[in-house]
Amino acid sequence: MSTTCCSATAEEAASAALPVVETAATGCCPAPEPAEKAAGQPESSCCGSETEKPEPVEAAGCCGPAEPEPVAASGCCGPQEEQADPAQVRTGLSLDDAIAALGGGVPQATDPTPYTQADWLGATEESLKAAKPWHTVADRGEGDIAFLPGYVFDADPIVDADPRTLLGWQPKDGTAACCSATTSCCESATDAVEALGSDAFFPSLLLGSPLGYRSEANASVEDPLLVADLVDRVVPAAIEAGIRSITAPWLHDSAYSDVLALALQAYGGDIAFHGENNLLDLQHDSYDAYLASLPARKRRRVKEDRDRADNSGTRIERKDGVELRPLIGRITELVTQNRQKYEGGEDEVHIGALLTALVEGGADIRAYLVHKDDAVVAASVTVRQGKRLFVKWAGFDYEALGERSGVYFEIALDRPLRDAYAEGLTAIEAGPGADEAKRLRGFRPGRIRSVVLVTDTALRPKVAELHAAYGQARRETLGAAAEEAPTTAIGRLKAKLLGSTAHEPIKPLQPEGGCCG
Repeated sequence: MSTTCCSATAEEAASAALPVVETAATGCCPAPEPAEKAAGQPESSCCGSETEKPEPVEAAGCCGPAEPEPVAASGCCGPQEEQADPAQVRTGLSLDDAIAALGGGVPQATDPTPYTQADWLGATEESLKAAKPWHTVADRGEGDIAFLPGYVFDADPIVDADPRTLLGWQPKDGTAACCSATTSCCESATDAVEALGSDAFFPSLLLGSPLGYRSEANASVEDPLLVADLVDRVVPAAIEAGIRSITAPWLHDSAYSDVLALALQAYGGDIAFHGENNLLDLQHDSYDAYLASLPARKRRRVKEDRDRADNSGTRIERKDGVELRPLIGRITELVTQNRQKYEGGEDEVHIGALLTALVEGGADIRAYLVHKDDAVVAASVTVRQGKRLFVKWAGFDYEALGERSGVYFEIALDRPLRDAYAEGLTAIEAGPGADEAKRLRGFRPGRIRSVVLVTDTALRPKVAELHAAYGQARRETLGAAAEEAPTTAIGRLKAKLLGSTAHEPIKPLQPEGGCCG
């Protein structure tokens, strides 16, 4: 696994070249003419020819009958009082400047993940030296704010942040992107991407949290259109700064992700399937009620897994928050071993920095630790954010435990599930990997999409072709089922714009944990 880092001097120089841009997002059309000038409008307005209107200008606005009161109250896109004011958008921000612009913290109304919180992003910058912050804040006034994290990478970042991997490219050293799928397309795709040259992609702007595997915008209000305001400034500013590609590699299904994908698509980006996440809505009153709801065959499998863990000669305990300080080194070592086993992009420096940031930042972090004799031989780390629990890391000493101890299922799935029910949480997110065990327990697949936008318009058709081919190859390699055609008009429209909304079960590629969770 290789990570190319820039020196501090190079970073400072690159950061100085990235401007911080502040502007107002444009509306859908120009402001209306004042009432006193209405009679003198030219023959053509923003909505058609004046000569086509049967009524005088004073009696009708350009998009329909005017309000009885002044023309200035109605614009070409509808009554102005119904239009939200465009947000003031600042982009290219450092984390400190972004948090200050947000009023001291990341907005929480849209149920954000732990991976776009200030502590996590700060640790990302500290440990991922090649990442130059490019965060964006939109402020509509009256407390309506939105935040989109982002990082600029020069050539050869870690493979997970490399835009070329979304086209099927693989580096010569064989390092694989997290939860990648080896496909027959990859060798020819690598050649095709190499032929485009690295200048077609770098510098590259990654939207989201590169060590959290999330492309996610957060806001203080439930208004996805704030995301469109963000993108309306991010893309032009990035192009002006010499950015050659913009990616949103990990878009999980949500209204905000849909708008982010569509807004990038409007600027010439391409959307494709990327993978799946494992999610479970906690709809029962207790863990026992949940377990009783499973079919008898699945209950037997869960009991067999628990019996194997009970007979493994181990002891399991949970530690929370600051209790984990003396254990960070050992947990990091175990998780790193798992990442290496399953070809994950994070290395020991990243994991240690992120764990430390979560503990020191006061995050609701828990670890389930497996002891054998006097040694900690396995660990699973979860983070609670609001009413959701995220299973982030798992690591094992396979020499001490063997390959099929059953311990993985106990500490990464069953114990967190029991605790989540006991705490009244609403959902648990277990990430990709060990899919058979998760689906056995009732987890459902949640789709992940990626978006690639290259600023060289001449290259977009080829990039879209490679991106679509790799997305389809991933579907096939991961065992995606046939998709069901949408039955409603809005469903067909969404499928056309974003791809099918059907959930796609995938094959268990990683038996006890994966590189992403």
